[in-house]
Amino acid sequence: MAFPHVLGVNLGGDSPPRLRSCAYNFGNRPDEASNPHSFLGDLISEQDLSHYAGVYFTVMNPIGDILDPRIFADRCHQYYDGGYSTDITFAAVAAGVACLGSFLSSDRHPRETDLVLYAKAILDDPASMRTLNIDHIIAWDMRAFYLRATSRPKIAWIASCTVMHLCETVGLHDEASIKKIASKAGAAALGLDADRLRRIFWASWAAHNMLSYEQDCSAVHFRSVTCQSFVPTPGSVADQFVRLVQCTPAPNSPFRLDSEPADLNEELFERLKAVTELKVTHPFLVVTAADIAFCFYRRLYQAQALPSDEFISLVIDCGNAGLKAAEQLANEGHLFWNVLGSVFQYACVLLAIDSPIASAHLGTVFKRLENLVKAADTTLTREALSIARHLLSLKTAKKRKELAELEAIEASFQSGLTPLEPEANASMPDISWELYWDQFFLEPYLPMFSGEIQL
Repeated sequence: MAFPHVLGVNLGGDSPPRLRSCAYNFGNRPDEASNPHSFLGDLISEQDLSHYAGVYFTVMNPIGDILDPRIFADRCHQYYDGGYSTDITFAAVAAGVACLGSFLSSDRHPRETDLVLYAKAILDDPASMRTLNIDHIIAWDMRAFYLRATSRPKIAWIASCTVMHLCETVGLHDEASIKKIASKAGAAALGLDADRLRRIFWASWAAHNMLSYEQDCSAVHFRSVTCQSFVPTPGSVADQFVRLVQCTPAPNSPFRLDSEPADLNEELFERLKAVTELKVTHPFLVVTAADIAFCFYRRLYQAQALPSDEFISLVIDCGNAGLKAAEQLANEGHLFWNVLGSVFQYACVLLAIDSPIASAHLGTVFKRLENLVKAADTTLTREALSIARHLLSLKTAKKRKELAELEAIEASFQSGLTPLEPEANASMPDISWELYWDQFFLEPYLPMFSGEIQL
């Protein structure tokens, strides 16, 4: 049983639970005062909000699927019709939806930045935090997604950590709490049935753990997660997104390997096979699968573990598929955060693999990277291309140095050779330049020639 000072105590009726602090401290100082929040309609009209919400629900919501579009539209109408004074947290949700819709749209809203700050002010308000509900989680999800699309890695990761802690505070990780929330009066009107609550938790979990794994940061670890899986629905790929991320070594993931791996190499190979076996088709998920493959390769590279040829082949397959999906998203004008990052990471991974099989794809990757710079010519896209070109130059210089060393050895060898007499040459087999060098390198004790040499 939880101690009283960490309980969310319902003060009566169907109001959300208020977080109390029985004996947590002396209470001899007042809580922070709340700042007044303006009407969302001062920043964006209901008509414009409907337009950008349409972009959001068409492009992005199928991936996370944490909002019901019909109920969202009804709540927006109620808000603009006069209910805003008592529904301030929903205003943060609506502002977040508008921001993401504006970001993914070809016609950006002129006050997109103001909408971001509007939602942030509500979410940072101590008075708002004292009455937590599901809207807080969704609004923070919107903020984390927007920060991932527009800001720096650690900022987005910290926001996603907040989402997970809010899920724990409200109880979305716990199946018993989910059923209790879903049974409350008014939950059905807000679309908060048990399956929707599970969807919100697992989509939030997947986004957080993907951010954590790609940055090699610690993910929020619950002592126990009993939240059940949600039901896949037509037009939504949220279940596939969650299953993709569950293939990573994420805390509280229900995914399990069939057998205990012998080492990191075997573990990541089995996880990569699980990723490729999902056969996702949505371009965002194809790019996400590629990102996961690149993360796996980086883990092995950092551990100085030599990946198998099969592992490398799967990474390249994922990378090539991700390259096409990233190009498709860019051509559609949907500049998801991982469109640029996946192409850049693929270039880095191919250079790190350092083999003819990998190098064969470098030309295409660099061409796609250049196309992305043309599609979105910004400081960060130009910086990504510049760094990739620099890494390529370093690799080329290294190869030239290695070639020069080999040529120097070859030259010294040839200058010191004494020509053999014709009769001596007759006993040597004819060495063709078509010698299968790779086979000899991998299996050096096999005969190089058609027959054994008699010594």
